[in-house]
Amino acid sequence: MYKLTDAKRAINSINHVIQEANNYLIDLTKDSILEEIELSDNQKEQLEQVLFNIKDKIAENSLLTTIQDKKKRKNINRKPSAYNIFIKENISKVREENPKLNNKEALAKTAELWRISKKKI
Repeated sequence: MYKLTDAKRAINSINHVIQEANNYLIDLTKDSILEEIELSDNQKEQLEQVLFNIKDKIAENSLLTTIQDKKKRKNINRKPSAYNIFIKENISKVREENPKLNNKEALAKTAELWRISKKKI
């Protein structure tokens, strides 16, 4: 069975290949510009700086970070289900009635109340 760390390693490897390909394209673009257009030393330095900034921006946005950000954004606007609302409203009552229960047991008991209330409807 694959583990999360294996998936992250694979994504990082793919990200490395993508970054190397992007860097190659940027260097190829720079070489093509320098061959085709006569630039002063100042313009060459400016070109180098612009291309370095592009490489830096590409390096900041790793594939793994992008995937994690999309996953986080996807769950932000999700509304609580009827079950979630029921649990939130009733778990404190269950804890008051049964102070010796740990969190897992209190949640299980509240979930049982949910099942019972669902059958009544």
